[in-house]
Amino acid sequence: MTEPSGPDHELFVGLITTNYDHLRRYIYSLLPHEEDAKDVLQEVCVAISRKFAEYDRSRPFLPWACGFAYLKVLKFYEQQRPRRMLRLPTEVLELLATAREQEEPALLERLAALDRCLEKLPNRDRKLIQARYVDRTPVDDIAAAFSQSRRTMFRNLERIRRQLFDCIDRSVVLEGSP
Repeated sequence: MTEPSGPDHELFVGLITTNYDHLRRYIYSLLPHEEDAKDVLQEVCVAISRKFAEYDRSRPFLPWACGFAYLKVLKFYEQQRPRRMLRLPTEVLELLATAREQEEPALLERLAALDRCLEKLPNRDRKLIQARYVDRTPVDDIAAAFSQSRRTMFRNLERIRRQLFDCIDRSVVLEGSP
């Protein structure tokens, strides 16, 4: 198979761009190590691009892409068996994949609530969250940038996480009520 070209390429890029974060989260839910998940995600994107001509446009893209991801995760575990102690049985992976698919709507709702809750935070708190969880700045660098001790920084992060968790819960409950 060849990679998509012309209008197919534009459609492929649009679908991958729109669904990338969902696909990444799906893979991360099946693989415990971030670097492994990143590697598998790259392989999935390549595989999808090669098989894109087979994609049935009358069906949703994300479940189709998750099918590739699931197979790549299984292949990854099979290849890693001799090197790693932990290997989840296929049945457990199937249960995790099914549960993840079923939880997707609730996860999307919580992610949308997280975005709204982050906007409500004071600018300094938002920057702290950004540095720690998005930019993945080393802890000592964050503490220095915020003129805080490591201990104070971790306390502030804990406080902010608690605020965000409570805000998300309230938001989801309010949206879910009639």
